[in-house]
Amino acid sequence: MNTIWETVTWDVARAGGFTAYILLTLAVLVGLALSTQLQSPSRWPRLLNSELHNFLTLLSTIFLGVHVLAVWVDPFTNFGWNEILIPLASHYRAIWMALGIVALYLGIAIGISTLLRKRIGYKWWRRLHVLTLGIFALATIHGLGTGSDTQTWWALGIYLGSIILVGSLLCRRVLSVTGKRKPTVVHPATSIGV
Repeated sequence: MNTIWETVTWDVARAGGFTAYILLTLAVLVGLALSTQLQSPSRWPRLLNSELHNFLTLLSTIFLGVHVLAVWVDPFTNFGWNEILIPLASHYRAIWMALGIVALYLGIAIGISTLLRKRIGYKWWRRLHVLTLGIFALATIHGLGTGSDTQTWWALGIYLGSIILVGSLLCRRVLSVTGKRKPTVVHPATSIGV
């Protein structure tokens, strides 16, 4: 009976973690697409919008909760709350676990900043929202470092595909910002010293 329960909790923990990661990837992709005004043609419905971004983020958070709870109740891992909530307290791959915990706390901070956006202002909210890329990076490293499925072709495909997609849109975002900047004019008087 105990081995069946271990199998169920471990499978739920793995499935919850991968589902949360895929949904996080989609939320980051939609967020980056929105920030670069990447849209479908006008004759198509607007699929990329902030409601989709918020929905994907909410779903990712729910599955992250499933992942954390399944790991906590799993009799094989035998994690206490301190190992799940305190970075470097884990007896199992402490550094990789700590990265996941830090990603969790950054996610909470971004969620709180979204709730307080009217009070803190759009400028500060936007600055804090950039930390989402850090969450994605930390979650990726956490999954690669702690995951029991990391060596499988499908898990590596999920991680690699996510990195490529997010990296591509991030490059587009960075290049679109630098392309919009006004060129600096060098006056002859200031270039003499150079």
